[in-house]
Amino acid sequence: MLSTHQGPGAGRASFRSIVVATDLSDGSDEVVRAAGEVAARSAASLHVVHAIDVPAGAGNEPHEEQVREAERLLDALISREVPAEVAAERHVAGFPPERAIMEWADRAGSGLIVVGPHVRRAGPARLLGSTAERVLGGAGVPCLVVRTPLAVPSSHVVVAVDPAHDLEPVLDAAIHWALLFAGAEGAGGAPKLSVLHVTNDPRSGPPPALDEALRRALSRGDEEGRLTASLAIRGTDVVQSILLFAEVEATDLLVLSTRNRGLVGRALLGSVSAEVTRRAPCNVLLVPPRPK
Repeated sequence: MLSTHQGPGAGRASFRSIVVATDLSDGSDEVVRAAGEVAARSAASLHVVHAIDVPAGAGNEPHEEQVREAERLLDALISREVPAEVAAERHVAGFPPERAIMEWADRAGSGLIVVGPHVRRAGPARLLGSTAERVLGGAGVPCLVVRTPLAVPSSHVVVAVDPAHDLEPVLDAAIHWALLFAGAEGAGGAPKLSVLHVTNDPRSGPPPALDEALRRALSRGDEEGRLTASLAIRGTDVVQSILLFAEVEATDLLVLSTRNRGLVGRALLGSVSAEVTRRAPCNVLLVPPRPK
C-alpha cells in the first residue's frame, strides 16, 4: 500500500493508491480536491467512486442514462479538481456507497480512503453521515475526513493518543502526514507535531511508555530530524480537551485511532473518535489498529 517517491520529503513512505468517495453534491468538490492533493504529493493513483441509489424493485443495476450522466459529471469533477499529473480513474456503482467505497479500496490496494463528513442519508441532527461512519468504522486503512481545505504546507499536526492502545500505527501516520505536507527546506519553519494525552492527573506528566513510543516513531519516520515534536498533557473530559486543544493550537490535521470492528455486525469508531470526528474544527485522519 505504500511506496517511496522523490517528491516533497523524498525518501518517506507514501500512499500508492487512494480512494475518494463523492456524492457529486456541491460540497464534494473540496473532498476530491483534497484527495487529489494527497495523491499528487504521494505520486499515487486516485480512484474517484460514486454510488447511484437504485430504488427497491428497480433491479440491481442503475439505468444506462444514470451511469453515463454520473460518468460525465465525474470526468468534469476530476478535470476541475485533480492535478493533471495524477493518474485518476472514475468508478460508478449501483449499490450502497459504503460497499462501493470499501470494494474499490480493496480492489485498488488503497492505503487511504478520503470522505466528506456529510452524505445525503444523514439525519438533520447528525454531523457525521451514516455512510461516512460505516466506512470509517469498517475500513482497514487510514481514512481522511475532509472538513476544510488542506493546509499546504501544513504547519501543525496533532495526534491524540491513549497509551493503553497500540501507539505505533497512529504515531507513524501522524509523522508521515506532517512530513508529506511540510514546506520546502527552509520555508515556513519546521513542521510541528503535538502528541496529546488526556489524563485525570495532568500533573503526573507523560507516561514513560508514551515518551518511548514517540522517540521510536521519530527514529523510524523522521531520520532527518525535520519535525518539532512535543508531548502535551491535558486533563478532565477527553473529547472536550481534544477539541479545545485542536482549536486553540490552530491545528491543520487531527489524527486519531479507531476501534475497527469490520463491516460484519456493528462497525464502531469508538465513542471518543466518533464524537471528536463529528465536532472537529479541522480535517481528521482516522487510523485503524494493526491486524492481529
